[in-house]
Amino acid sequence: MNHTAKKLLVGTVGAAGLFLATTATANADTTHKVAKNDTVWDLSQKYGVSIQAIEALNNIDQNSHLIVTGQTLKVPAKDAQVSENNNTAQAADKKADTENTSDVTVKAGDTLWTLAQQYNTSVEKLRELNGLATDAYLIHPGNVLRVNGTVQATQQPAQTEQPVQQQTEQPVVQQEATQEQAQEPQLVVSANHTTHTVQAGESLYSIAQAYGVTVDSLRSANNLGATLLVGQTLTINDPAKDPAQEAAAQQAAQEQAASQAQQEAATQQAAQEQAAAQAQQQVQQPVQNQAPAQTQNQAPAQTQTQAPAQQTQQVQQQAQPAQVQQPQQQVVSTSADGSAIAAYAQSFIGTPYVWGGSTPSGFDCSGLTQYVYAHFGKQIGRNTIAQESAGTHIPVSQAQVGDLLFWGTPGSTYHVAIYLGGNSFVAAPEPGQSVKIGNMAYFMPSFAVHVN
Repeated sequence: MNHTAKKLLVGTVGAAGLFLATTATANADTTHKVAKNDTVWDLSQKYGVSIQAIEALNNIDQNSHLIVTGQTLKVPAKDAQVSENNNTAQAADKKADTENTSDVTVKAGDTLWTLAQQYNTSVEKLRELNGLATDAYLIHPGNVLRVNGTVQATQQPAQTEQPVQQQTEQPVVQQEATQEQAQEPQLVVSANHTTHTVQAGESLYSIAQAYGVTVDSLRSANNLGATLLVGQTLTINDPAKDPAQEAAAQQAAQEQAASQAQQEAATQQAAQEQAAAQAQQQVQQPVQNQAPAQTQNQAPAQTQTQAPAQQTQQVQQQAQPAQVQQPQQQVVSTSADGSAIAAYAQSFIGTPYVWGGSTPSGFDCSGLTQYVYAHFGKQIGRNTIAQESAGTHIPVSQAQVGDLLFWGTPGSTYHVAIYLGGNSFVAAPEPGQSVKIGNMAYFMPSFAVHVN
């Protein structure tokens, strides 16, 4: 019994010593190495002691509460009563936080630190409540975060988070704003620019061609979507061409060509009338001069009987060469005939296009050319295929005024017009339009035919 009692006594003393050692260890001061984002408030919550006790033990400024990463701090011990009180207080705080948890939508300029101050909580609690990483700082406008506590009318003064968190959050927000600004497209507008209103049927390519610029320059100067909108105003940087001036110049050239063709036609008509008058004079003049000569050289009897016969014969002899000579006087150069053909064709400008039409009430392309050439006594056929064979095939560069211009390969042409000179031609274009002057710069023929 004594031996057993000794063993029990020794065990009791050992257990008591172990309990005392454990209690001494728990009550002894603890050291803590400051990590990134640690604050005095965090340490007070972690170790269950007051902020004032930590700051007093480590000579920390109680105004700034500033601690440095890597700094070793002493954490004062807490007695059982303080621990129990703290546990009770933490449980109450946790219950209050759970009851007062609410959602908040992040606005521009908000940070985790400012929200923690506004809702009387900590950055770490916000991270834990919203499943954020322990080193997360970046939040975006529109995010919905869960917070603890109620919103206070006036913001609490920054106690522990401001020195560390404020310096970290502000650069992140500024960086986010800078990135958003960098993503916005920067439009380039030069000092020499003009504007253009989009018309139906236009494209970026056609507008770029009209102003002598590139499609890329149009995109860089305008905030363009997937498609152009009719009525949309575009900025044109450094235009090399002016469509309005070019259209006016083209119209002037067409009017000049039409005027020149009309003048040449009038000149040709006057020349033909003059040639006809001269031929008629040559027929009448020998008849008037021959009669007196026959009367003087013949006997009176012969004069009475032969003069009429001889006069008639001489008149016939004189008239016959005149009749042969008259067509030779009316034959003119190809260019002159071509000018008359061109002028006559232009007299039908404005006549409506009619499919299969071949009269002034309405023409199609080959009906117009057939009608014009028939006016000058030349039958060239009714359709484009037949009219290809009306003369000699020549390159467009060798075409003369009045020649036929064809589009398509020989034997399968689909359009015909009459050449006016320069880059101009007159034609009946297509349904819905009228006979008008066209420009080869925009619609180049395939070949030409000089009508024989």
